[in-house]
Amino acid sequence: MKHYYLFTGLFLICWCNAHAQDDASATLLSAGFGHVSIADTTALDIHLSNLFYTSEEGGTNIFRSQGAKFAIPAVCITYGLIARDNNSPIRRFDRYIGNQVDEHIKHPFRIDDYLQYMPAVTAYGLDFLPAISAKHNFRDRTLVMATSYLTTLIIVQSVKYQVDETRPNGHGYSSFPSGHTAVAFTGAHILYKEYKDQSPWIGIGGYAAATATGIFRITNKAHWVNDVVTGAGIGLLSAEVGYMMLPVWHKLFGIQENKGQMVIMPAASSRSMGVGMVYIF
Repeated sequence: MKHYYLFTGLFLICWCNAHAQDDASATLLSAGFGHVSIADTTALDIHLSNLFYTSEEGGTNIFRSQGAKFAIPAVCITYGLIARDNNSPIRRFDRYIGNQVDEHIKHPFRIDDYLQYMPAVTAYGLDFLPAISAKHNFRDRTLVMATSYLTTLIIVQSVKYQVDETRPNGHGYSSFPSGHTAVAFTGAHILYKEYKDQSPWIGIGGYAAATATGIFRITNKAHWVNDVVTGAGIGLLSAEVGYMMLPVWHKLFGIQENKGQMVIMPAASSRSMGVGMVYIF
């Protein structure tokens, strides 16, 4: 049963990273910074949102600094760089996990090829549901997505080309870092930032899907643990770059405040059915 505990531990590590802000919130509350009853979850969400989340109107917010946004990506990427040392404990841990996977898991699960895109698709799809709206309009989300994924692609492919790490299954030399995990965490972080004011569970679901993608990459013997951790860091970093570049694109293209409109109209006849969409920038 040892290998099951190992994979559960990996999942919990990534889960704790995704909840780092919530843990900090609880610490401050217990220290006397907040005066909200834990039983009143609605009031607690509002209080934590005002205290920790980015606010356009200003006010106290310990995560407003640029450095705080890059803390977790920096830790993940540093972890991967340290693992490049063949004599490091992290490297030995990688090899141990790889041996456990090779011994106990015989059949790959290819769901990670599709799961990596789920957070990004959700970031678009949720906006079509009643009473749920993203922070940015369709145009700005597209600009953020394009910038973020272009950054992900450039970083991942550049590092793969330079490192030439052999995969655990011995097929190919592009193991480091994990592109699937980077793609998944890019989408998950965008999903979180777009809908965090609607419900924290939306972001949690995105991070869970991204974490599952990374775990499947390990169990499918396509990547080492440090490949996945580094990929997660690159994904988070790329999403932050996408949002940082959004005002630049607005200025460069002369984009004003959001006046866009979208119309979706179904069409049907005796021989065909379809749907049409018009978006006015």
